[in-house]
Amino acid sequence: MADVTYLNRGKQTGGAPALPAGQSSAVHCLMIPLSNDILLLPNAAIAEVAAYQQLDAIADAPDWYLGKYSWRDYQVPVIAFELLTGNDDVNISVGKNSRIAILNTLNGNMNLPYIGIMVQGIPRLQVVQSKAIEENASSSNRKSAYVADFVLMNGEPVTIPNIDMIERAIMDLTL
Repeated sequence: MADVTYLNRGKQTGGAPALPAGQSSAVHCLMIPLSNDILLLPNAAIAEVAAYQQLDAIADAPDWYLGKYSWRDYQVPVIAFELLTGNDDVNISVGKNSRIAILNTLNGNMNLPYIGIMVQGIPRLQVVQSKAIEENASSSNRKSAYVADFVLMNGEPVTIPNIDMIERAIMDLTL
């Protein structure tokens, strides 16, 4: 089961020391609404939640790869997380609340310093303590390499994405 240690991983790679194991801690996170899911990510993993703008489409890309987003002199690849994880029952559309969550990649890859996730609403801040997280057994049938865990955060189902695997999937594309 995921815990605050996993959520704190971004701080380990970003320079600030992680909290010692076993020590009760709180991690500042964002709960990011998707079409029919909510992602839980530590603030350290998120560079910015930016206003949606038209993406540069890529020919012959998989359906989960939505295109590239021009952001701060970078061309950030943007994905539809639900489609990447095999949830084909979603409608990825652009609306007035659409945003792009720009995530810092965790491996220091200069060719891919950021990845974007299509967001369908306004993220909200959440301070996460390990005692507020419990396993979400009802989501065990949705296993995916791109999901670190499915948990209940204060009783609300959320998904913790596996940023490393998402980064690998994007790097494996020959676009």
